Amino acid sequence: MMNDSPSNLFPALRAKMGDRWYYVTTFTLSEVAQWIKPVDQIHERKELKTWIQRVLRSERKEEIATYLLNQEQRFFNAIVVGIYGGDPEWLPVEVGDSPTLKEIKLGQRQSTAFGFLQLSGNEEIFAIDGQHRVEGIRQALSENEALKDDELTVIFVAHKSTVEGRERTRRLFTTLNKYAKPVSPAELIALNDDDAFAIVTRRLIESYQGLQSEFVPLVPTANIPAGNETAFTTVISLYELVKTISIPAGSKERKLLEKGPPNWARVDEIYDTVVLFWDAVQTHVPPVRKVFRSLPDKKLAADFRIETGGHLMFRSAGLQGFARAARALVDHGEKLQVAVRRLADCPLDLSAKPWIGVLWNPSAMTMIVKNKKLVVNLFLHMVGEKPVPSNYDLLAQYRRATGIDNERLPRRHS
Repeated sequence: MMNDSPSNLFPALRAKMGDRWYYVTTFTLSEVAQWIKPVDQIHERKELKTWIQRVLRSERKEEIATYLLNQEQRFFNAIVVGIYGGDPEWLPVEVGDSPTLKEIKLGQRQSTAFGFLQLSGNEEIFAIDGQHRVEGIRQALSENEALKDDELTVIFVAHKSTVEGRERTRRLFTTLNKYAKPVSPAELIALNDDDAFAIVTRRLIESYQGLQSEFVPLVPTANIPAGNETAFTTVISLYELVKTISIPAGSKERKLLEKGPPNWARVDEIYDTVVLFWDAVQTHVPPVRKVFRSLPDKKLAADFRIETGGHLMFRSAGLQGFARAARALVDHGEKLQVAVRRLADCPLDLSAKPWIGVLWNPSAMTMIVKNKKLVVNLFLHMVGEKPVPSNYDLLAQYRRATGIDNERLPRRHS
């Protein structure tokens, strides 16, 4: 929609919270770029430099610009801005009772909340909340001017250029950043319609027997909550496995698939690859097959995730290590089904060698999650493959992890 209103006059709602008056209006993206100053233009004011901007991450700006350029269903929440100087003026428009809607009677609040915010052009406007979005908008407009008429909600909070005024502004800035709750990784996986791996993860939970939500709960971390006797893994762990199995390590395609918009043919390919993995796991790892084919209320997963360790595949760190090793074999030219079969012949009991001290701490009876590279290379060694990278000193790392100076590597199983 084209903006044909005066460039310094903005329709707005006026409201109050606590002891602050604020104004809710809309800017086109071009007005965001025009009115809201970039970081380097306000840094000359030392008192602002110390608090207004968190360090702007260039990759975050890139992500936002890419989103704006590629997503037709784009949407942002409001940007909160502060304003110093100039001569901003609130021009109220009093609204009377409607002659056509006789049942509606307007009170003082309803009739005086509407008006216009007029800026003189000398104001210094800066983002209190939404700094990365402003910079992302600026970059997107430099690449595609057609975005300029998109409209975005902007909330103005007025400030005085006094010590007290700046103190109030600092307090507002820290409050917004302290209490703004980011969407958790698990929630992003559940909601993101751009990330191909998130889409595949949800599709697996919806359609693959054994990965339904009872077996794969939506919890804040990759780890299965203590006391959960039903879960096989978690949404975050499954999502990480989808990424691992479907794309070679270090592939540049991964970031593109995460950002979107989704290439649906590629989404289907990734789904088929991950289904192939799970079909092979069920074929060659009987405990997983047993749980996948059971009813959730049987709580069979608890039989394989026990206090003394249990089965490697029923712990997120163990499952991820198995998946990374399978991907390494595929990258070496092995077929995925064969890779799973070979790895399934390796010891998968956490309380036995080679996993004691590597994945399992028998004293604390807890998982060890820091030895990711060692876990993969122990699997590769046991199936007769070279380490990744080729100069990785497996024996030295194994001895370091176990704390046994004369420890030997496990025997090969194929």
